[in-house]
Amino acid sequence: MSWISVEKAKKLEERFGYPKVSESKGVVSVEVPKDKFIEFLKFLKEDKEYDFRMFLDLTIIDHGEKEDPRFQGVVILFSPSYQQRIIVKTWALDETLPTLTGLWKGAKWAEREAWDMFGIKFEGHENLVRMLLWETYPYHPLRKDFPLEGIKDTYLPSLNETLRGDSLEGMFNYDRMHTALPTMEDLEITQKRRMPVKTSQIVLNWGPLHPGTHGTIWFLFDLDGEYVKQCDIIIGQLHRGVEKLGENVNWQQFIPYTDRMDYIAAINENHAYVLAAEKLLGIDIPEKAKWIRTMMAELSRINSHLLWLGTYALDLGALTMFLYTFREREKIMDIIEGITGARFTINYFRIGGVFADLPYGALDAIEHLIKDLPERINDYETLLTRNRIWLSRNKDVCIITEEDVYDYGLTGAVARGSGVPYDVRKIDKYDAYGEVEFDIPVGEKGDSYDRYLVRMEEMRQSIRIVEQCVAKLRKMSKNDPYFFQTPDEKKLKVTIDGRGMKLPAGEVYASSDNPRGELGFYIYNKKDGLKAHRMRIRSGAFYNLQVFTKAIIGRPIADAITLLSTIDPVVGETDR
Repeated sequence: MSWISVEKAKKLEERFGYPKVSESKGVVSVEVPKDKFIEFLKFLKEDKEYDFRMFLDLTIIDHGEKEDPRFQGVVILFSPSYQQRIIVKTWALDETLPTLTGLWKGAKWAEREAWDMFGIKFEGHENLVRMLLWETYPYHPLRKDFPLEGIKDTYLPSLNETLRGDSLEGMFNYDRMHTALPTMEDLEITQKRRMPVKTSQIVLNWGPLHPGTHGTIWFLFDLDGEYVKQCDIIIGQLHRGVEKLGENVNWQQFIPYTDRMDYIAAINENHAYVLAAEKLLGIDIPEKAKWIRTMMAELSRINSHLLWLGTYALDLGALTMFLYTFREREKIMDIIEGITGARFTINYFRIGGVFADLPYGALDAIEHLIKDLPERINDYETLLTRNRIWLSRNKDVCIITEEDVYDYGLTGAVARGSGVPYDVRKIDKYDAYGEVEFDIPVGEKGDSYDRYLVRMEEMRQSIRIVEQCVAKLRKMSKNDPYFFQTPDEKKLKVTIDGRGMKLPAGEVYASSDNPRGELGFYIYNKKDGLKAHRMRIRSGAFYNLQVFTKAIIGRPIADAITLLSTIDPVVGETDR
């Protein structure tokens, strides 16, 4: 069971008196008063009978302008001892909540995002600044009264009009007013507020356009010589309001937007979302669809890890590895294109199954690939694993402890590299993961070298899973369904294009183990609807990146490249 039982949660009611327990689609939540919030969370974290010491996520629900109180805080926790989750809620009276950073350091970025997107202030938060937008931005975009297209409050005429004198009035929906854009002054203010107290004379900016950052990430390093004394990260340059979009399009229409978050592993992004929607619908998809999705998700994991390994080695000076990994990656992308029709942003999974059956010859191509891959992975390890330069750049570099994993909500290879066998595939056993055999590789020390070894072994385990999926799919008939068949369309309508499909009232949280950690979707519906009232995306890359600011302290600046590569964030997902 991946959620606390209602019976065990009810004991909290008996013990404290004030919690209110509710259950929706197997998801158990507990509502507590704001003034008891920290006391209750502290008990859940420290009591051995519950042991919810792993922080997963914090977000806000805006119930609408007419509601009083309007905003509700939502915290998701995990118990490593009992392999269970729990949701704890409280109302943000006066649009404030107490900070959780005294209990979990990982709440720091989540609280910044809640302030940025909803305008909720956290009492006791040391430096409550914006997370995704610049400091002088006047609005909070995830509030229900903020329009989807933004607020056009900035005069910004076209250069064709101002310089060439063209008359553009009334053409192509042209408007001289534009949504706010940051100026250089705004960015300077943002930078200064992120690091208000400096310990040395040198603050080094790395990114947002440096090739080593692998995306638009802006790092600030407070240096003593070449050693890092203080660090903060400015993200949001790729923020596109994906959660806002998820609350304004129908259920199937949202799938292509998930593609564009972690565009390196688009299939895995689709996967987490459709699992959450199916959980809210309460449907069980056909066996064939489960095995296809599991196989495709693992091919996508290998594909992503090959890109990680090639660019990681390239960053540390090993050019040849980049060429080798892209050779194998090209083969996987050819297979994905043959099955789905797309190479990059896939949009193949659907709520209810998959868009189309496997084409003729797909299993043969996959079989040929996975016979060759283990030898290729061995070649990579021959080049790197015992290479003395590789060892000197990775061994004992930027250690992340087991306590950090629970404190920061670290997941995926970052958590497993620190010795924590946290894997959503084993915990939730979604799709066919409960029927396949695979091992969870874990590290011993939590250094960059362990994170490297874990991902290398993950590719081998993914090959094992794909082999089992191919064997199972070969036994299935071409006529076996790959999409959910509705028994009664009047009671439940599930369509591939999403037309007319409503999801019921309730709340769910479902996640998948994607190449960058746990990607989770929290969906809250006040009533049956064609779209979500609240669509929260819990990004594994977002939380994993946060630990960079701790792990780099005391290390030379050269280790920043190694640490970032072994965390392996994708900016489309961190920024959403």
